[in-house]
Amino acid sequence: MKPRPTLPSLLLASALLVSPSTAAPSLQGGLAVVSVSPANNAQAMPAARVTLTFNLPLDPATVNPGTIRIWGRWSGLVQGTLALDPAGTTVTFSPSRPTFPAEFVSVLASSGVASVGGAPLGGGFFSIFHVRPAPGSGTFSLAQTVLFRLPGEGTIRTYGFNAGDVNADGAPDMSATNEIANDVRLLVNDGCGAFGPIVITPLPAGSQPSPNDGADFNGDGWFDLATGNQLGDSISVLLGNGSGGYAGATTYPSGVTTTGCASLDAEGDGDMDIVTANLGTGNLALHLNAGTGTFAPATFFDGGGGGEHSVAVADANGDGKPDLFVANLGSGEASLLLGDGTGGFTQSAVVACGGNPWMIAAGDLDGDGDADAAVANQGQGNAGILFGDGGGGLVFATTYPAGSTSVAVDLADLEGDGDLDLSISNYSSANFVVYRNNGAGVFVNPFTLTTTGAGSCTVLVDYDRDGDTDILAVDELDDTCRVYRQVGPAPGGVQPPACAATLRANEWANRAGFGGALATPVGLGSTLFLGITGGVSVPFALALGVGTAPGVPFPFGLINLSLAVPPVIFFNGFLGGPGGSTNAFGEAIVPIPIPASAPAGAAVALQGVLLDPTIPAGLRLTNPETVLLVP
Repeated sequence: MKPRPTLPSLLLASALLVSPSTAAPSLQGGLAVVSVSPANNAQAMPAARVTLTFNLPLDPATVNPGTIRIWGRWSGLVQGTLALDPAGTTVTFSPSRPTFPAEFVSVLASSGVASVGGAPLGGGFFSIFHVRPAPGSGTFSLAQTVLFRLPGEGTIRTYGFNAGDVNADGAPDMSATNEIANDVRLLVNDGCGAFGPIVITPLPAGSQPSPNDGADFNGDGWFDLATGNQLGDSISVLLGNGSGGYAGATTYPSGVTTTGCASLDAEGDGDMDIVTANLGTGNLALHLNAGTGTFAPATFFDGGGGGEHSVAVADANGDGKPDLFVANLGSGEASLLLGDGTGGFTQSAVVACGGNPWMIAAGDLDGDGDADAAVANQGQGNAGILFGDGGGGLVFATTYPAGSTSVAVDLADLEGDGDLDLSISNYSSANFVVYRNNGAGVFVNPFTLTTTGAGSCTVLVDYDRDGDTDILAVDELDDTCRVYRQVGPAPGGVQPPACAATLRANEWANRAGFGGALATPVGLGSTLFLGITGGVSVPFALALGVGTAPGVPFPFGLINLSLAVPPVIFFNGFLGGPGGSTNAFGEAIVPIPIPASAPAGAAVALQGVLLDPTIPAGLRLTNPETVLLVP
């Protein structure tokens, strides 16, 4: 497990927004997962506790971090504790930190889990859920433009992009794949949304890397990256080096013109494999992991259409096995292949998708619990929407106009309203068209973000860590990433967050409860994770009380806890005793268990103060946050 320092304190999980789902048994008469929470394809809060219920009592020795893992698309391996209930049938994973808002999180159990009688979990188990961001305005402004070229360098054609947290500091970083430079360029987030310097990992000359996906391929807990190399007819695997970068690239032959790449545990053995879409050979390739981050020669199979161009992973039929959604550029179709948990895939549906799809993304678009798909139709300048029926069927719904030469789609909840919105990148019209989901899988009220060269792809992620979703938009002709920040609340008389002093409640730092913003819901019996950002290795204190605005001015900021009802300092790193300080990244996490007997409906305001010897006052106040206790 990767080292993500937290303060020694009160532990365990968080409130769910969703109900358990039922998973079909994988083997008749064998060990199977019968329900999972959060439900497959559902949405949950950033600190959600994960439970897996089995049909047979488990051998406790087989329940461990090697057999049950939680993986965030951007946050990486989630640390936490595993507990088995007295009956031996329910495993609870309690995270020791929240996941990132607006990311997809995978729940993975391997065939190493076994019953008391020795029956293994045949084919393993997989499900996925989306993390709810803070409520947002839905309005975006250009905050900065990040250049991936070195000084004096010519065009490098930055196309692929990944926001994985490579250095494990709790902030999404930038890993850009560059088709002309033939490399991956890492720019680490400083924790406040500033990126750099550029660190280059070379790939083979002439390989033209573009598609990519992140996973922990060698099981050491660090974020690794796989790239599909279009002209190299190969994949490259970049293992995390344990110190915030990549150790280097190892390259494996794949199909001709490798244009799609995704990671999955295809055989349920506990390690992450790679599947590619290969336009030139018109097929898919499966690269099985030996368990050490090295890969066996690829095995090839038909993707169900003509000219397979990209691939996405989800559980489409609720059997707890990863399935493949494939965009077939040549035949103008999307196909669905169902995984059997042993590395085999069977064609389940092939559907025309309103054009020639370049890229595909999967998620629950209409809120029915089933995995759906969106495609970017390159020649037609639109996005096609296809709905899954939960049993392996796929139905074309409609298309939505975008720009010229639509080449990428991405899905995430932009406004914190509980549904997945749609971003479409348009190469020739040099823009990004974003649609809002009305909750039923109908996309409305589009708006357009612009660039100057080409609209290549977007990543929807909370890059500045205020809890709401931002849009990172990549331009492969300018070799830039335009960072569109969601405009957050700025209530008068309320202390704002800053790099030197930020408080997050379950990863949200939106001054909840102030200026008309709703308080952050925290479930009774769950754990509230308070994240603190400040200087490196500085002490801090936290207080709770009654929120008030305008705040009382002090030399070190506005106190937004009412002094008429004196705040209670419950965590103090200044005076010794219970307390602490930030780590080498300037970060700390304080877990606060919420008693199940606490009064539902109670609102509590919190605010922190950190030592800051760089300013005359010597201290800085964080932003205040209000939490609402809910059943």
